[in-house]
Amino acid sequence: MNKQASAATSIGLRVATAMYQMGIDGLPRNYELVYEAYSGTNPELTRDFVAIGKAKSQRALDELGRKYLPHHHEETHVAKTNERMRTQMTSFMSLLEEEKSSLSDYGKIIDQASRTFASDAKLDKEALNRSIRQLSEATEKQASKSEALVAVASRQSAQLDGVKADIENFEQMKFTDPLTGLANRRSFNKAAARVYTNPELPTMCGLAFAEIDEFKRFCEADDKATGEHIIRHVGQLLHAATETGDVVAHLDGNRFAFLISSSDEAEIMRAIDRLRAAAASRPLIHAKTGRTVGKATLSIGVAMSTVAEGAGQLLGFAETAMAKSAKEGGDRVTFYSNIEHDSAGAGWMIYRP
Repeated sequence: MNKQASAATSIGLRVATAMYQMGIDGLPRNYELVYEAYSGTNPELTRDFVAIGKAKSQRALDELGRKYLPHHHEETHVAKTNERMRTQMTSFMSLLEEEKSSLSDYGKIIDQASRTFASDAKLDKEALNRSIRQLSEATEKQASKSEALVAVASRQSAQLDGVKADIENFEQMKFTDPLTGLANRRSFNKAAARVYTNPELPTMCGLAFAEIDEFKRFCEADDKATGEHIIRHVGQLLHAATETGDVVAHLDGNRFAFLISSSDEAEIMRAIDRLRAAAASRPLIHAKTGRTVGKATLSIGVAMSTVAEGAGQLLGFAETAMAKSAKEGGDRVTFYSNIEHDSAGAGWMIYRP
């Protein structure tokens, strides 16, 4: 097990112990909240978590969750959207009722005028002029009301488009990493799980884990801003190199993950080499000094879906292979396989389980 995996396990144990000691219910949303607070990746969350005090009520935890992990509180967003929609529909129904009443009155005037015009009796010029005047005024009034209704309907439509955009943005936020614009850990886990929807016939693909080599040297150990600058830099380069069918995600810290849909291992290798080349295609510029500090290289571990019996095992194989790449000095890819690969390029190794 590599240092990063050990650290994650250590944090996991601390989280479980802390939740038990503080009497926090073992809900999935509570676990992720406490995990994020203890991992230290979000100092603001950690500070607010500590500020709650020793007795942490579910209400206080949920308030923190809505602020830092809004994807766990989708029901709140849905309730607000539902209330907005209800208000919009009530307003529009009221307008339609007014239009209906107005059309009814307009219909009565038309009917009355029609009887006047259709009468076989001797026409009364005054009555005829009165009918024409009433019909003209009613038509003008109705046209004015119709224009107002169209204007209101147009504004209503724009507001509904806004509601739709809010919903779409919320969905995107749940599965997008805000720092890089790539898929996030949640999105990647869902994609990996879908590979084994049919355990007897898994989707043919290659899954890879990657971490930026010498990350601590680049970001000067505890410099969070510089670290984020580097992660954003690499993430943008990977994003630009992502092709249709690829899933490229930023997991946490300096770790990324790839899911390449193909049954051809040589094609998987070419795709991984494309992403490696992208990460190193542009020099890193130090966020504070403006100096070039070198190009980012990656330690990568790859495993094919056919070698694993499930998503957990596939992730484990890729993790093992990545640890091997890092141990061998980085800037290389380790393929978890028993098969020799003549098409493997520079910096490729085969991990023999």
